[in-house]
Order: sequence, then structure tokens, then C-alpha cells
Amino acid sequence: MLTSIVRTVVPMIVGVVIVLAARAGLHITGDTSVTEVVTLGVSSVYYLAVRLLEKVRPYFGWLLGKASQPVYVAARRNTAR
Repeated sequence: MLTSIVRTVVPMIVGVVIVLAARAGLHITGDTSVTEVVTLGVSSVYYLAVRLLEKVRPYFGWLLGKASQPVYVAARRNTAR
């Protein structure tokens, strides 16, 4: 579970950092919802790009915080009565 959390949070952090860096050089005024939408877009594009790169070269997974992809195990049903 930790792997999936890390691989979800890292793109969000990257998106925030990129948008903050862009805002430092640009004078963006007005509604903060624009910043939130841009952050979401940047984070999503980053995640998608890294996942596509990871299909070709698995070591690119480190750009999501962990190189290994999460593994989900089906829950075992308790048949004891």
C-alpha cells in the first residue's frame, strides 16, 4: 500500500513545485482556482508521462518515488463457519 501512496503523492508534489516555480516568474493574479486547475493538469501530465516512460524503461518509475509498481493481492474469503 505504501508504494501506491508514494506513487500517487509524488506527482502531486511535482505539480505543485512546477506551478509555484512558474508563478515565481509570472505575475498571476486573480482566482486561485486557476492555479489549482493548472496544478492538477501539470500533475496529471507528469504522472502520465512517467507511466508511459516506465513501460519502455522500468527504471523511470523512480520519478514517481518508487521504481516498483504496486501489487494488489485479492483478499482471501473466510469459508470457516
